[in-house]
Amino acid sequence: MMMKGRFTTVAVMAVILAASLVGSAGAQDHGIMVTALGGYQWGGTFKGYYGEAKLNDAGNWGVALDIPVHGSDAFVELIYTRQVTDLTYREYGSGNPAEEQFDIAVEYYHIGGLYTVDKDGPKPFGTMTFGATRFAPQDSAYSSEWFFSAAFGLGVIVPVSQRIGIRTHVRLLLPFMYSGGGLWCGGGGCSMGISGGSAVAQGDVALGLIIRI
Repeated sequence: MMMKGRFTTVAVMAVILAASLVGSAGAQDHGIMVTALGGYQWGGTFKGYYGEAKLNDAGNWGVALDIPVHGSDAFVELIYTRQVTDLTYREYGSGNPAEEQFDIAVEYYHIGGLYTVDKDGPKPFGTMTFGATRFAPQDSAYSSEWFFSAAFGLGVIVPVSQRIGIRTHVRLLLPFMYSGGGLWCGGGGCSMGISGGSAVAQGDVALGLIIRI
């Protein structure tokens, strides 16, 4: 509950920041960019006390909103991505293969910055965003888990016309677990216990269609 409360506060601050920049966006030649994204996401291993859980690689989708910062080549980026995959669990020392536990959705709610090189033709860019990641089992018997996360990316924007473009990027995604405890708990107990102070590294690559407004 505490993590959800902190995320709500961050989300409200993000909306206020974005709204404060909209007024200056109209003066920018590049304008606001809305991007529909589709891609592939991999990685994600949780080290537990008695075994490890792994997220299998799967496709993802999302949307990004990039608002130009007046007088610079930077944008404020708000980005949401969602992956639906399955989670497997392997007990340490058992000699048994990993067993599928349940389907799970992985959602990233982030705000940060995108910096692009202002030049003709394809424009390379870098991103750095922060926010929250939600690990939500698709079985209602289990609880969702929220973690603070960071993401770092590199990509290219290819203009097609004045208002249409193509975006491709690759990102490193890092949810952080500051405290230990049980994960995905329900009426029958928790699926696994973890120690705190670790990060669950994921990555994604995506291709997107940009509409400038």
